[in-house]
Amino acid sequence: MAKTLSLPLTPLWLGLAGWIPFWIPVALTLHAVLTNRSAAAEGVLFVVYAAIILGFLGGVRWGRALAPDQDPAQDQLRPVFILSVLPSLAGLAAALLLWLGLPLAGFALILVGLVIHWRWDRAASQRGDLPSWYGRLRAILTGGAVGASILMLALYPLTS
Repeated sequence: MAKTLSLPLTPLWLGLAGWIPFWIPVALTLHAVLTNRSAAAEGVLFVVYAAIILGFLGGVRWGRALAPDQDPAQDQLRPVFILSVLPSLAGLAAALLLWLGLPLAGFALILVGLVIHWRWDRAASQRGDLPSWYGRLRAILTGGAVGASILMLALYPLTS
């Protein structure tokens, strides 16, 4: 993959806009804390969106493995195909944890999934499997999503 020094604006702006659905549940959960009410709906919104994003990130890696310069029959690509479905499964598991009444475990799984995927993307960018700008973009976007996850973990127990 060719190295690009600057971040393309379209992915950057779309990615930053993608923070909005992470941060709306945080703001609403803070409002729930201040008004002494349940934030159950906010927790669902957070986990559902985060699960969608984890699935999207896995899809990026699946799509890269399908690129014309790759041969899907090559043995070294099998782990990429297998690993690329794990983020979707992590999102589903987080939703299941929420449904089972374990929202903090669901939020924590989202956080861990985001960090693990960021490390994978960063390593792939450094190796040249993904563009260098993608690694930088993922660092920015993961930072915002992880920050929202941490605040959900901190605020949610304070709701009634």
